[in-house]
Amino acid sequence: MTDPEVRLAALVLLLPSAAVSAQGFSGFADVEGFGYFSRFAERDPWLEGGGALFLKQEARLGKARFAVSGRAQALSSGGDGAFAFDPADRALRRAPFSIRELWVRLPLAPSLDVTVGRFALGWGKTDGYSPADAFLPRDLTDPYADEKLPIWGVRLQGQAGRFRLDAVASAPTTPWRLPVLSGRFAPLPDPPVPGAYLVDGESDPPLMGFGALRLLGTFGAWDLGAWGRVGVRPAPLLVFRADEAAMRPDGLAVPVDRRYAREQAIGIELSRVLGPWVARGELAALHSSDAELGDALVGTLGLERAFGDGTLLVTFAANARYTPVDALLLFDRAALPELIVAWNRTESWGSWKVVLAEALRHGDGLLKAEVTDAVTDAWSLTAGLDLPFGHRRGPYGSRPDTRRVRLGIRWSW
Repeated sequence: MTDPEVRLAALVLLLPSAAVSAQGFSGFADVEGFGYFSRFAERDPWLEGGGALFLKQEARLGKARFAVSGRAQALSSGGDGAFAFDPADRALRRAPFSIRELWVRLPLAPSLDVTVGRFALGWGKTDGYSPADAFLPRDLTDPYADEKLPIWGVRLQGQAGRFRLDAVASAPTTPWRLPVLSGRFAPLPDPPVPGAYLVDGESDPPLMGFGALRLLGTFGAWDLGAWGRVGVRPAPLLVFRADEAAMRPDGLAVPVDRRYAREQAIGIELSRVLGPWVARGELAALHSSDAELGDALVGTLGLERAFGDGTLLVTFAANARYTPVDALLLFDRAALPELIVAWNRTESWGSWKVVLAEALRHGDGLLKAEVTDAVTDAWSLTAGLDLPFGHRRGPYGSRPDTRRVRLGIRWSW
């Protein structure tokens, strides 16, 4: 067995005993498997799997509120790294054990709180894509899961009448974690050197993070907001080191370094209830002196409507500025312009959802479907389907060998 397989087997065996010993905590233990319709290369397996154990404790101590949570995880695909202490998720590959939350929130005044530590953050007004969330780190080890990473920092939240304040200072930089650069999830359709494959090179994220300020207000039926941020962009720019290519038993390996640019941004947001619909919109101007990153003017428009126990979400996002390099290399702008349609519903037996993401530049897209059967209050079964389609130069169509079915089981408490 390979090292990832050994770790996965050990984690699966430990899940029941670890969960039982964690009575009094909330959390879950799950195991998930994937079956693929095709392979990009001989090294790609037909079947993959993973297991995770998540534990969380949240409580109050006097006026202070705190939360601590952690996750143990193993992947058979090798997308996780070696055992290491990586509390800020700065390593290229996901650590088998990670701190998800470690924060304390204290009241400074009746309507003013400060949060210090490691916490999750989300400012996006529109669902599916938001320029307000572009400065937040993501883990794309599995790009179809699109997991946000928590950050270390200080957050100040307050309210005075109809106005609300949200200020964040974060350090060090937690970078985007990219998929394995070779194989079916490679972020590029073709390597820079014909016949070669890509391997991880150097990555040295700056210690400096970012600072951001958001002001919100309610005026009648309108919710309005404005925000600004400055600091390090967490999505890396790739440097292909063809000069350091080396021949290996399985082919020519080209290292890919990651570098990180500074970026400034300002944005506005609004939302309003229009009959049965909720309309949301955002507009953001992003600037960087980095020649490969350049500027962006990103706008989004979202509509949401509830139908009984279901919700329909429609989001359109686009960038009005020229991209200096292939948009695939910028990751958060790779699919723009993009249309996202999502429908989810809760049933007496569980829930289901369907999502269609269409990248309009090349006409490629991703269809996701998922059904969850709530077997009991604690146990659930999930079956899903991920189907990328379309042109090979698009962000979704470039990964035709990632079409897959998935099956998972989860125990929650």
